[in-house]
Amino acid sequence: PRLAQLQERSEVAEKYGSGVSLSDIPPGMLGQRPYRRPDYAEEWRLLRKAWSLHRRGRDHLARQKLEAASALLYKADPLHDLLDWLWRFVLFIGQPHYEAPFLAAMDIIRPLLGKPEFADFVTYYNGIASDRGDRYFDLMNAYFEGYADFGQVHFHVAKGLNVPAGNVASSVDFDATRMFYGNAFEAFASSVDIMAYLNNVLAGRPFNQFEKLTQREYLKLDKASRFDAFAGVPEFAALCEERDNQLRNASHHGGMKLDRKTQTIRYRVGKGGTGPDQRVDYAIYLARSAKLFLQAMTLLRIEVMMCHATGARPPLA
Repeated sequence: PRLAQLQERSEVAEKYGSGVSLSDIPPGMLGQRPYRRPDYAEEWRLLRKAWSLHRRGRDHLARQKLEAASALLYKADPLHDLLDWLWRFVLFIGQPHYEAPFLAAMDIIRPLLGKPEFADFVTYYNGIASDRGDRYFDLMNAYFEGYADFGQVHFHVAKGLNVPAGNVASSVDFDATRMFYGNAFEAFASSVDIMAYLNNVLAGRPFNQFEKLTQREYLKLDKASRFDAFAGVPEFAALCEERDNQLRNASHHGGMKLDRKTQTIRYRVGKGGTGPDQRVDYAIYLARSAKLFLQAMTLLRIEVMMCHATGARPPLA
């Protein structure tokens, strides 16, 4: 099975032109990104420390952590600041599958940057950037706390490969992962409002003027309904393919049970979990959770790019 997985990944690398032979790696770059082994959990621990220090206003110490990580991971192309590090990290963890939807979304956002309505959106974004930074930090921390399990499927998902039904996980820490999908759904659905605002600008309206709703009414919608506001924009909808509200409810409210012998999760759909029984392989649950996470990371990349282009306050808290 391992050889089959390697063959699949090799084919993906060939498709995207991302395969690199050892002879092609520039001298001294073997231990540097992007040629370094994908030790993303270890890098996250370094980034988390610097980001945490920044959030507490201890930027001089955060800078020290950044410089140490730069020398370790990015010596040939040093990090400029914390936002640069965050950008590179979320770029690498979603390659290559999430690059195309990111570029497609940016293609329709870029023409909006000079519009007065977009300037009003940036002013609004500056006021919510800190809360968004908190949300992304917590989501990333939760994912990498469960990375012993999520890491088993992460590279399948990042390469756009399906985890075959019946596959089993060698690490099963259900206590660490059972609520992740629900919490990630909450975080992601709370963050897609910016795509709804950008859709308003695309339609020639002020960013906070919806076709039928006020901004206040939109923000009062249940989380599952917030995606409808931009469902007609394929480039935005493509970033939200993984969003199962029934699985979210079961995960978020502790309504899932794992049969460890068969590695099958059982839960009920419907209000209050009173509907029909549903079953999903644990490995598939991990993959769907990773998809939801990487969608959120792609949205974070879009926000970082917009902040870089406009000078808006970045979502660093």
